[in-house]
Amino acid sequence: MASSTSTTTRWQEATIPQLVTQLAHEKPQAVYGIWPVDPTSYSAGVRTITYKQLDDIINNLIWFVTDQLGDLRPGQIMAYIGPNDLFLTSPRNSPAAQSSMFERLGCNVLITPDRTSSNALSILEAVNNCRIIKMPGIDKLLEATSLPYVSEKTLNGSRSDPFWVIHTSGSTGIPKPLVWTQETAVRAIEATSRGPPDGLISVDALCRGKRVLSALPPFHGAGLAQWLLNGIPFGNITVVPAAAGAIITADALVHALRQTPADVSILVPSVVAEIAERPDLLEFCAAHLELIIYIGGDLPQTIGDRVAAKIRLRSQWGASEVGIPPQLFVPELEREEGGWRYVRFHPCTGAFFEEITSGIYELVIRRQADTKTQTGFSIRGFENLAEYRTRDLFEPHPTLPDTWRWRARADDIIVFLNGEKTNPVSMEQFVVAKNPTLVNGAIVIGAQLLQAALVIEPKDLASTMTTAEKAALIEHVWPSVLEANKSVPAHAKVEKSLILVTDRKGLIRAGKGTIQRTASISQYTDEIEKLYASIEVTFDEEEDQDSAVVRLRSVDLTDTDSVSRLIWRTVRGLTGWTDIDESTSFFEAGMDSLQALQLSRALHKSLQVSSLALSTIYQNPSALQLAQSLSRAATETSTEETNVADELLSSYRNQILQIPKPVTHTSSHGQKDTPGIDVILTGSTGTLGTSILKALLARDGIGHVFCLNRSVDGGRATQEIRFSSAGLGADLLNESRVTFLQTDLRHPTLGLSQEMYQSLGGRAGLILHNAWPVNFNLTLPAFRAQLTSLVNLLTLATTATPQPMRTMFVSSVGAVAGLEPGVPASESVPSETVALSATGMNGYARSKLLAELLCDTASRSLQIPVEIVRVGQVAGSSNQSTAWNRSEWLPSMVISSLLTLGCVPSDLGPHFSTIDWIPNDLLGVIVADLVLADLQTSSGSGATVFNLRNPHTTTWKSLVPAIQEKAQSTNAVVPPSTWLAKLQASQETSLEVDVERNPAIKLIDFYRDQLWAHVPEGDTSVQPAMVINRAVSVSATLRDMVPVSHEWMSKWVNEWMNG
Repeated sequence: MASSTSTTTRWQEATIPQLVTQLAHEKPQAVYGIWPVDPTSYSAGVRTITYKQLDDIINNLIWFVTDQLGDLRPGQIMAYIGPNDLFLTSPRNSPAAQSSMFERLGCNVLITPDRTSSNALSILEAVNNCRIIKMPGIDKLLEATSLPYVSEKTLNGSRSDPFWVIHTSGSTGIPKPLVWTQETAVRAIEATSRGPPDGLISVDALCRGKRVLSALPPFHGAGLAQWLLNGIPFGNITVVPAAAGAIITADALVHALRQTPADVSILVPSVVAEIAERPDLLEFCAAHLELIIYIGGDLPQTIGDRVAAKIRLRSQWGASEVGIPPQLFVPELEREEGGWRYVRFHPCTGAFFEEITSGIYELVIRRQADTKTQTGFSIRGFENLAEYRTRDLFEPHPTLPDTWRWRARADDIIVFLNGEKTNPVSMEQFVVAKNPTLVNGAIVIGAQLLQAALVIEPKDLASTMTTAEKAALIEHVWPSVLEANKSVPAHAKVEKSLILVTDRKGLIRAGKGTIQRTASISQYTDEIEKLYASIEVTFDEEEDQDSAVVRLRSVDLTDTDSVSRLIWRTVRGLTGWTDIDESTSFFEAGMDSLQALQLSRALHKSLQVSSLALSTIYQNPSALQLAQSLSRAATETSTEETNVADELLSSYRNQILQIPKPVTHTSSHGQKDTPGIDVILTGSTGTLGTSILKALLARDGIGHVFCLNRSVDGGRATQEIRFSSAGLGADLLNESRVTFLQTDLRHPTLGLSQEMYQSLGGRAGLILHNAWPVNFNLTLPAFRAQLTSLVNLLTLATTATPQPMRTMFVSSVGAVAGLEPGVPASESVPSETVALSATGMNGYARSKLLAELLCDTASRSLQIPVEIVRVGQVAGSSNQSTAWNRSEWLPSMVISSLLTLGCVPSDLGPHFSTIDWIPNDLLGVIVADLVLADLQTSSGSGATVFNLRNPHTTTWKSLVPAIQEKAQSTNAVVPPSTWLAKLQASQETSLEVDVERNPAIKLIDFYRDQLWAHVPEGDTSVQPAMVINRAVSVSATLRDMVPVSHEWMSKWVNEWMNG
């Protein structure tokens, strides 16, 4: 199907419109291109455009524009946006990008066939003083009488005039406009016309005079080049598929080929990959195409080989800044697997390759003495460049000289914080290729971090994925990530915990369909930060206080022998080494930087140390040395912690004392005479926060609830999910009852507008402060933000009108349980002397203790009502579907007992064998009872303390049968020492522990060194229960609560086993 215009060679003498006019006279019926009549479908058939018709369209369009705008100033730039019958600016650009480019170009005219299109309107909104002109469609342009528009300008007189304006992809920021001149176009055509050196094949020549179906959008430089610079001078017939304004799919390509046969198709890699995955499409393309050229990225080896086995496949490289330089193919590569990936650059291009890192080279276009074939050096702003560095990286062929395959953009190369580098493209391609039905795109990230992470874009972006669905996708993709990890250096391996699934926004793409790495990473900055934070520590400021009492330091850091053994076991588990002892140097044994980082994280959690710097491991590179270092630090820490606590208490207490006392106050803290008290609730989206919110909304005595959370929507979306998971209707969150506000509690006005801040102060009657990070690895200073937030909330309570608000602070019994061993926690705030002298407490417990002292100070000095609610062990719900977190110590123990160990421990040690747990849903109701209580206290008497535990206790022994009945085989009750021995054995006898079936293995140190620490075999003594008289007198829910029952325990076990 060769074209009769394929020998036209007069570009040296005429502009492109003048070439069209010449062809219209000489060969009027020669075909220029084939278009669908309807740009979006083939329902109306196709239209063949001859050179005579093309010439008429050009003349009529010039007359139309002249009539609309009058005489144009020389070089005036106009923008076009519309379907595939004309050209230019990308409709995918953001408003900011459109505004920037229009301003830089001085462009204030937009031509479009549809003034009301969303694309046109978005430009008008973004660009100031922009005039819009509605242009006629192709039908009207063809129907109109064509009068030749004669220009007096010759090519030589217009070489510096604009030819077109395209723009960069914007992959590293705002797109930059590029003004191609008439000279640029001439040079591009001249370069394409150069014949190949002996023995080589021109890739461009493979298209010469053929029907070429281009899947590239018409606002893209490569698409325009095919339509104008390759099509007109060389007789290529352009076949335009329906919906050419977007990257078409493989199905759309085949549909187009059924309507309009073609010889060659120019595609982006993603479409080639689709074809490879569909045997039916591959067979059809093989029968109907001679050649596929892909441009705009790379193809995975397996994908390309599959296509190349059926159809001739070639790669081509181009850039907006230099066009598509002529590229050559080496015939020997026809027979080589993967040979389709390689090209040579024609000598006339001035292409040189400079090594950037081992085996990877950057393509650099250097100015030559004769620039007639060097397109880029005539683009405006590039005229005086000595060279253009493309930032595209190539890899040489292993045996053929000057033969290259594209590998990545320089922007793609990840430089980690330790200076290591990696090219992520291969892994990204591999993961996508291995999961074609589930994954649409992937990017590896990690710049200026210590480890790589993977962001995957699901195939289906039409619906919002639940957390469970995202987790399932990660599980499905994980085997391919493991396989990809085998071929990358250690620092570039991706862990399962560092995989992020995008939301419906997906990844940002350039006009040619390639992923814009920088823009995509920027779009998910918050999510990426949370992803990396989640592997460092478990930190959620809006989570509640569940289990705060049980997660204490599990290892005595001064016990060097025990710590050394733990480190030794951890190193063996991470590395798989079996021939090391406690004095072996990690790094002499072969530990790399990633393994050192993993060791730091593992010890950070298992030893419950606030931080373990990599430098500490490097300076103490054996288990014994590291244990000794940690022991020295722990010995020095006790005094330091006391000093830090003293300093923090003094600092924040002074801040409270500087708060002006309220003008008026009342001795009655109740709301008995004030129907419908409005409540400010922080941390509503956690498990306890959700229970509290639900209970408040169910009470007639509660007016409106203001939920203060950090997320952009104030937590509404998360809250709706939490309610749904608990079997509650979203209608409970009606705006007439609850308002969600985005806040920053560290800010003096909580991150709220002054108007909203004052409105809350004049309306709310109580602040219920539940937001606090449940993190036992942090030191006390890490809780400065929380202490600041508390002071800011106390300030709001004090400045409220007409009287100060009540403040209720949710604390933890863990804050005081260890202050006086053997003595039950009382219903009062401890003395400062006792509090500051406490030892063995983690930063979390100390922060809660300091918060209680500050609440007491505020109540006494400012004479405001403050209550402290100390929460004990929180269990699963009594009658809702909200599950008890499987990763906590008791659920993990039960799961391992049933699925792996075949036995249950006979007791839970002195602290927990007496079961006084409160189900989380009932705890929310109890808090609501306290909110509505009529409390009578004297002004300035200090904070009122409520200890919360189940007043009706039971024993662990009575609950064990509810566990045993779920066992698939005999489940014996054994002493804790026997249970621990079996747990230890399960770790040592298995090469790879299944933590889903044996989660207790992760907490073995807690069970051994905390739960049953220093307890002689058979000792059944228990810690005295905390005093709860005040709470029982106020809350009927607490007073009437039944003991934890067989039925409740059975429900929780079912949830753990089915979770």
